[in-house]
Amino acid sequence: MKVSFILPIYNVEKYLSECVESILVQTYRDFEILLVDDGSPDNCPALCDEWAKKDSRIKALHKPNGGLSDARNYGLKHAQGDYVVFVDSDDFWVNKDCLENLMNVVDVHPECDFIGFNCSYYYSDTKTFKKWVAYDESLSKPTDKDTVLCSLVASGTFPMSACLKIIKRKSLSEINLHFIKGLLSEDIPWFINLLEGAKKCMFINDYIYAYRQGVVGSISNSFSVRNFNSILRIIDNELQKLEGRTFNEKTKDYIKSFLAYELCICLGGLGQLEKSVRNEYYEKLKPYKWLLKFCQNPKVKKVSILNSLVGFRLTRFFLEFYFSRR
Repeated sequence: MKVSFILPIYNVEKYLSECVESILVQTYRDFEILLVDDGSPDNCPALCDEWAKKDSRIKALHKPNGGLSDARNYGLKHAQGDYVVFVDSDDFWVNKDCLENLMNVVDVHPECDFIGFNCSYYYSDTKTFKKWVAYDESLSKPTDKDTVLCSLVASGTFPMSACLKIIKRKSLSEINLHFIKGLLSEDIPWFINLLEGAKKCMFINDYIYAYRQGVVGSISNSFSVRNFNSILRIIDNELQKLEGRTFNEKTKDYIKSFLAYELCICLGGLGQLEKSVRNEYYEKLKPYKWLLKFCQNPKVKKVSILNSLVGFRLTRFFLEFYFSRR
């Protein structure tokens, strides 16, 4: 079975080669790498063309800048594999047998629409890895969407990232699943939609993916008004969609708890905004504070207790302080 790796590329010339090489060394050889140059202003377009000349499995695709979601969608249109894997081009895969081990699981469980795997944070200054929280072992076999979502929310390990999954391309087509162009945190609605459309899925504690930390300009290293507006838009959109979703009622409450977690992210992130706009954006969060009563997520439970003791306003300042110390 062929695997399509989709790499959106923008301003990553410092890291691109390490990312590509981590895939090329895989012992499982039946794959293609789609390098999607999203109008990158640095030397990445030339690097993509150079890599395409070195290995016939690599294709360089050039397009005007449209953002991460648009680049992923563009790569998916050109993918030819039976399975799809997304990789952010400033990250990398850890070991050369990762894909072989993953495909062995795929072979055993063809009924799964996707299989999730785990990741580590990579600190380039010390060349060290810090493993993310392990998935519950109950998810290491094919499982239905309601059981999976509730387990992930309850454990506090809700792996939204598109980069932590190997997905049947046919399933993506049947679900008609795409990323929302122009939206930050686009993996949140994408993952909920993927779970809803999946008949069976599973999560394994193979630590395959390395998230590079401390990348200058990385969205994950900052919180801006655009981040705030994107998350608030996602919370609002998901609440509007929830009644019509095919999850059971218990699972819908767990989704509300996950959205409450995102509310806490926004509340703590206020301290990173310009002082002149913090109160304005705080007011935008107040209509959603009712979400804190959905305490299935363990972090939300802590914030909910704090909120019941000191109120929403002081909870904001506690979270702002906590976020500033991370």
